[in-house]
Amino acid sequence: MNPKYLGDSYDIVKQSLLRWLANTGTWATHPMFTEDVSTEQAEAFSSLLGTRLLSCDTLTHGTDRDAYLAPARDCHHHVFLDPDTGIRLKPTKGAKAPHYLFGTELAAIADACPERLILVFDQSLARGKEREQIQTKLGSLTKQHMLGIAYISHACFVLVGKNRTLLDSAFETLKKESHLPECRFLSWNSQNQAVHRIAEKSGSR
Repeated sequence: MNPKYLGDSYDIVKQSLLRWLANTGTWATHPMFTEDVSTEQAEAFSSLLGTRLLSCDTLTHGTDRDAYLAPARDCHHHVFLDPDTGIRLKPTKGAKAPHYLFGTELAAIADACPERLILVFDQSLARGKEREQIQTKLGSLTKQHMLGIAYISHACFVLVGKNRTLLDSAFETLKKESHLPECRFLSWNSQNQAVHRIAEKSGSR
């Protein structure tokens, strides 16, 4: 999360998803700040999302990422991770590294507490190829023993978990509370071992 964009349309979607998922249990947020934030800005973001923040530290290219993400691994509540750009499957050490959550890091967070959900903001997608690239990510995450559901929109999000029952229940809650059309979601089908579009309607965009 970049504080200069606080309250933008992406934040409204984040707020909505967390409200819809509130019935699944308590949520906490690791904002993955890439700019210094004031106490007031951090409190404003926490208030907007309706969750406590696990960290207000700044992520830079020189940060010890393992230590930086420890609060998310150690948290026993559901966790929302808010990287500036999104999920990058392969780690990088470049200048843009702070803008991403790496696939290996997401796997480590999921492994640390299997009985919870992890929601991740993901704009690391090429325009017009969101579904295709989200499918690739869900497939890769499944190989790391994570099941995932993705919400496809101008602001994409991935919801993952190790517990299939919990994830299925969260998906039903999300559909019930949001009233979003099912064609907006992608899910991993463990029986077919393939990512599929749920209830895709003929002629949908």
